[in-house]
Amino acid sequence: MKQVVALVVGVSALGMVAMGQCWTPCPPPAPEPPCYTAFWQGEDVCFELVVPWSWFCCWCPTTPQVQVTGWRVVTLDGSVVYQEVFPSPVAPGKWVWKQVDASGNPVAPGYYKIVISTTAGEHENTVKIVAKSQYQSCCFFPFFLFGCWGLSSKPCPVSWCSPYVKLYRCPTCVAPCAAPCGVTIYLGVKEP
Repeated sequence: MKQVVALVVGVSALGMVAMGQCWTPCPPPAPEPPCYTAFWQGEDVCFELVVPWSWFCCWCPTTPQVQVTGWRVVTLDGSVVYQEVFPSPVAPGKWVWKQVDASGNPVAPGYYKIVISTTAGEHENTVKIVAKSQYQSCCFFPFFLFGCWGLSSKPCPVSWCSPYVKLYRCPTCVAPCAAPCGVTIYLGVKEP
């Protein structure tokens, strides 16, 4: 009996020491930026540089003609993930980031900044890439009103006077759509 008790106490003590050496507290969550726009992982991110007209606010300095020299995607610590540099400056337009790195590999969920370089400086906005689970793929009423179980954004304020980066979901259908939506109801017998 003493041997069994000694064995149980010895195994318990050894187990507790092993657990104490292997147990580490969970790391704190990554810092969240003050504002961002959320996208599902794998979803195209459309963005553009918006240059407001200075006559919206008389107290603003006049905005010089802004030309875009390129854009890049960086992590929050500043590491470049993807970059496009234009051979010559272009007018502000619309671009798409397909959530890939410079090698064409999909990026991991997390926070990224889209930085547009212009002749008048750089402008940025933050993107949050969210992994999509099987439960989040069913986005139906009324849940789509509340962000589809986790896809929620904290939009950044925009300026009436300074250029800013506008982020939005890419259109999924261009007119005319390949498969028009609608309901057809047949009453009676259809003749050949």
